[in-house]
Amino acid sequence: MTDRLTRRRFHHNVLTALAGGRLLSSVAAADEPQVHGPFAFYAMDTGLRGPDVPTLEKKVALLKKLGFRGIGYTLNHRELPPLLDLLDAAGLELSAVYTTPVLEGEADPGLPDSVKRLNGRPTRIELAVSSRKFRPSDPDGDRAGKQLLERVSDLCGDTGPVASVYPHRGLWTERVEDGVRLARLVGRKNVGTHFNLVHWKWLPQRRPPAELLKEALPHLLCVTINGLKGDAIVPLDEGDFDLGDFLKLLVKTGYRGRVGLQGYGVPGPSEEHLGRSMRKWHELMRRLQA
Repeated sequence: MTDRLTRRRFHHNVLTALAGGRLLSSVAAADEPQVHGPFAFYAMDTGLRGPDVPTLEKKVALLKKLGFRGIGYTLNHRELPPLLDLLDAAGLELSAVYTTPVLEGEADPGLPDSVKRLNGRPTRIELAVSSRKFRPSDPDGDRAGKQLLERVSDLCGDTGPVASVYPHRGLWTERVEDGVRLARLVGRKNVGTHFNLVHWKWLPQRRPPAELLKEALPHLLCVTINGLKGDAIVPLDEGDFDLGDFLKLLVKTGYRGRVGLQGYGVPGPSEEHLGRSMRKWHELMRRLQA
């Protein structure tokens, strides 16, 4: 009983730190500080769609081999139990599950049971919210958005997982500012938002990233990155966007949480391009910690 209470208190403390964007590097990086630096580095399943990883077993095995901390997975209620078993056996985390609710739609009937399976884990329920009625970023949808986030927050409780707004170009929640606005409106520690580098880059930029990150920090639960060649997503060792400067900015801002690798549309075997990205990540972390 004492051990269970201790675990619950630990997870609550971690969630509180996550919600403030101040997860200590000793927690975020766990036992791999030289690999992950001040962040816990995981891969989104968008980069695990190569011909060499057709099964969950192969996806998890590759993440373990390359040194990723976990996976961000497109929510599939049927696949969730075996995925959790594989991750636990490999000593990896389910960093996030991604889902796309419609603001005016019915609640996902499978979500309550899946959230129960995630009890006590640091997983984020990422919500990329679309709307049939409201244009992207329209605050007139905030009342319905608040209700949606409160429903998910109630399911999560105070021991994990947490709910996070996922900014996605073209959806109602397309900007980081939308997630910040909604997190403030809900006002709960287990509700936050996300900075997605590529979706931020794909939109007209209203403010410099330093200003935006500073505003988002109290609610910032995750940052996702990728190499950028123009507007195309590429591995971290390609492209013309200065990831080193961006990571320095994260540290300067005070962010110490999870960083995810976006791999949507990157061709070829997953081991090849994820391996290149991990090698570049090692280089970036060495420079960051020098």
